[in-house]
This record gives sequence, C-alpha cells and structure tokens, in this order.
Amino acid sequence: MRLPRFLSLTTHLSAVASLVLLSACNGGGDDSGSALEAGDAQVVADEDAGPTKRSTAVATTNTLTVGVTVPGFPHSVDVYRPSGATKAIVFLHGHGGRNWQMAHDMGVNRVMQPARASNVDWDWLSRNGVIAVFPQGRSKLPPPVGLPTWSNYVFESGQDDVAFLTALSTFVKTQYGATSVSLSGHSSGGSMTARMWCEGTPAYKGYFSIAGPMASSTRPIPDATCTPLAPAPYYMIVGGSDTKLSAFAADFSTPTAEQIAAGLNDTVLTYEWTRHEGRAMGVCGEQPVLDVSTKATTGPTWNACNGLVRYQVVTRADHPIASLEQHAGIRMRDLANAFLK
Repeated sequence: MRLPRFLSLTTHLSAVASLVLLSACNGGGDDSGSALEAGDAQVVADEDAGPTKRSTAVATTNTLTVGVTVPGFPHSVDVYRPSGATKAIVFLHGHGGRNWQMAHDMGVNRVMQPARASNVDWDWLSRNGVIAVFPQGRSKLPPPVGLPTWSNYVFESGQDDVAFLTALSTFVKTQYGATSVSLSGHSSGGSMTARMWCEGTPAYKGYFSIAGPMASSTRPIPDATCTPLAPAPYYMIVGGSDTKLSAFAADFSTPTAEQIAAGLNDTVLTYEWTRHEGRAMGVCGEQPVLDVSTKATTGPTWNACNGLVRYQVVTRADHPIASLEQHAGIRMRDLANAFLK
C-alpha cells in the first residue's frame, strides 16, 4: 500500500518546519528544550505565599515549579499547582513551540512570556481544581534546523516521548498529589496525544487533541487507528478552515458527496473521520454514523460511546488555538476541562 506523503516525509518536514503542517503558531526554537536548562529547577510561589516544597500532600498555597525534570529524562517541565487541586492536565505544545507559549495559548499564562507566578491565572486553576503541567519538547537536531517537538510519527524529537509522558503521569501523581492525570496537546502535541492514546493509554484518564490529527506511518488508512492498551475517552477538535492542515489535503482521497454534506469538505477532515471510527471501536465497539451528528452554527460534532469519543469540526476556524476559540465560542481550556472531568 502506498502511504500518504503526510505520513512518510518526516525528514523533509523537519527540514522545513516553519512551513509545515504542525508548526506552532508562535514557534521558533533552539535545542535547549526550555527557557531554563533541564537541571535549573526552581520553585516560584504565588506572591502571597512563601515557597513550598513538592510533596504528595495537597498544596495549601498556589505554587509554580519551573524547570523540574522527571528522573531519567531531559525534558524540562513547568507545574502550576493551585491550592487544594488534585486533578492534573498535561498540555503539549506544537512543533517548534515552547511550553510557556502553550500555557499562554491555553489561558494559564496571562502574558506570553516564560512562566512567572504573577503572570498566572490562579483564579481559573483554583476554581476548576486543575494542576496544569507543561512539559518542553526536545530537538533531535541542533539549531537552527532542529526545533523542539515530539516523536509522533511525523516529527522526531530524539527522545522516547511515550516513555517520558508515561513517567510524567506517575511523577505528577507522586510528587504533586494528583489523583488523576489527563493529556491534551495542540498541533504536533495533539498528534502526540493521539499516539499516547494508542501506546500509553493507561497512563492518562482522558485525551483531548486540538488540531492534531492522528498521524502514523505504521497505521495507514484504511487500517484500524490502533488497538489501545485500555479504553479511554478521546476528544478531537479541528478547524474546517485549517490552512496548515489543508496544505496536505491533496495527499488523501477526495471526500464523497455524503462526507461533504455532513461537514467534512476537506480530505484531512475525512482522514480524521476514519480515525474517529477506529477510536469509537476501540473504546466501546460502536460504529459511528456519518449523518448522525450534533448540528450547530459553528459546525458538526460526532459523539460516540455515550460521549466518551468525540470529533468536532469548527467550520470557520483556522489552525491556531485562538482561532478555534473565536469560532467555537468557547475557550479551549474550558472545553478540555469539561470533557476531561
């Protein structure tokens, strides 16, 4: 079977990262993997409280830990831990991005700059009881060619990111008192989220992908998406006017009249529909029906497995998180948090 070029041109895509499908909207990078080097961990607390040590106990103050590392892995991680929170969400940035940029795009950092306690929306985190975790992807090649990313079958970070993200979930539970950990990612981070759903499913309670299609040269269409290690909820949201993804539309089969009528007028969207079918089968054995969706002015949403598997197309939205939020009429942090409950 001939694989779509989208699935096989990893080396070429990396070389032209600023122009490709999964580039971060505000990317640019070096090989450091973080605004801080991996070993420069420090604790920065909310201004109204002194620094607190990490422990398995529930936090009694709002704390921001910058540049912590998981034993055995070089990735730098920023952890936003509000008082009393026990539910964690790990957020993965896009190709070429920074973890603090992702924190800003998700509304956790008010200003787009490296993490500072005074810049954090502690009110939202506290109100929703969310420990927000932002790991920094790594680069296999040195700059300027190499950009921070994830090993997701489109890009290669030079790291075993499945092992890292599995270990990170355990680390957040043992070190920060989280009783549940979920995973979300944008663009390349969303594709990594999809890979984790297949290959590291038990590590996370739920999965939420933002404009990050399932991409795997080892699972080409029309084969099944994958056989997950355990059933877990999965939500995919993507813009129907995504200019980064549409650059690869010619690599896939032309949508049928039925698919176009249902709201899948882009071949990348129909490609992800096939993945949605596979995920529903993996979670509950259900076969989604194309013409059965929740209709809204923003676009269609397909729900399977009693809402545990969802695929939403925001018709007028482009690739950036801000565009999806504008045209969906909801913040991605709120949509992800509501689903991952």
